[in-house]
Amino acid sequence: MTKLTKTLLGGVALLALLAAGCSLDTPDPATLADVEQPEGAEYFANYVAIGNSLTSGFMDAGLVTNGQVNSYPQLLASVMGAKAYTFQQPLIAFPGIGSSSTGDPSLVAGVLHFDGAGISLAGTTALADVQSTLLLAAAWPVPYNNLGVPGATTLDVTSALGSGSSQSPGNSYFDFILRNPSFGDVSMINQAIALGPKLITCWIGNNDILGGATGGEPEVGINITPTAEFNAMFTDILDGLTVGVTDRYGYEPAIFVGNVPGIASAPYFVPKALFDVMAGNPIPTEETAVYVRFPALGYLAAGGPVPLPPEWTLDAGEVGVVDTAVTEFNAAIAAAVAARDNVWLYDANTVLAGLDPNTEAAHFLALVGTLGIETAAATTYFSLDGIHPNNRGYALVANGFSAVINGALGTALPQIDIGDITWDPTYDMLPKQGGPLLDSRAAAAMDAVFR
Repeated sequence: MTKLTKTLLGGVALLALLAAGCSLDTPDPATLADVEQPEGAEYFANYVAIGNSLTSGFMDAGLVTNGQVNSYPQLLASVMGAKAYTFQQPLIAFPGIGSSSTGDPSLVAGVLHFDGAGISLAGTTALADVQSTLLLAAAWPVPYNNLGVPGATTLDVTSALGSGSSQSPGNSYFDFILRNPSFGDVSMINQAIALGPKLITCWIGNNDILGGATGGEPEVGINITPTAEFNAMFTDILDGLTVGVTDRYGYEPAIFVGNVPGIASAPYFVPKALFDVMAGNPIPTEETAVYVRFPALGYLAAGGPVPLPPEWTLDAGEVGVVDTAVTEFNAAIAAAVAARDNVWLYDANTVLAGLDPNTEAAHFLALVGTLGIETAAATTYFSLDGIHPNNRGYALVANGFSAVINGALGTALPQIDIGDITWDPTYDMLPKQGGPLLDSRAAAAMDAVFR
């Protein structure tokens, strides 16, 4: 157990009392006899989101309010008409809780920001102060409406109770989002069911592949989940949600799922020619690279030797392994959706693959030198970590889900004007001049959530 985990668990003892108001026991079926199935906009009355970092609003390699208030579930809840504070998230105050170690066990890393010269940590928080200063909604007495946990795999949705039982031991996001054992050691899926959702979004599966891709040496069965295993776990989630809500509340939930984006959509995976431009000169690699992982800039800035070792690159064979897994996962997701009359698909893979790689899907650092900070931030849909959307990107996702919801339920949710959504990669901090494009601590933060 990490020190951060111990701090989080030690600070939420009050929840043992508060959670008593949220029983997870199945009620008497006799009380469900007169329950009617929702129709149309009635589904919007109770919305819950489950998933991983893409659901949580993770941005710039961490969780912070700036990103969470623009998470796609929060944006969806808003267009569904949710009143302020009725859609609850595990809000984290600035500088947030990032995904890497500071190197000092007494400090917790924040998110990344653009400091005027490159990408660095926006700040740190004393470990002893995390509970009192960062966790803004820790005492909320029932499960959060947004249960997305950064780093969660498909198995974690049904099996993880905290960091220790997750597939990423030491990942404290599980502890302050699921808040076990204070909630009686209840998994993500069962916390979702306990809220009685009429509408559920579920976006899961990318971490079953990304761990291999971001490690530079993908291998099915080692760091990529075999497709048959993913399919079994994914269908268990859909059926578990449907049966769990129906048995407990008497109505069948409407479930909307997202599929897995391909790696070519994410600016974290930099085409070799572009990486050479960003690095300032051609960088030799030990293997014939198709992509170089973005954090290799931090490796080079720290004086790492060249040629770049294989873990920093993906060759054609490795790209093929990842692309095949994405294709197979998405086929499994599509088949699972087609086999169920209460589940619909948002094709995130196609939407993100359709972004312009030179603008909308370009990394901020590849744009800022030419466009300047404000225009570059208003051009790309991705945050500084190169994997996760920024505020504008999450609005794009929310619009995609809402369009599918409208088609399925016959509703008329409005589209968000993405031009009204802003992202400030500086976090309104005074920029500095000089320094590496990506320092070593920031590079570590970009990778840590997948480890």
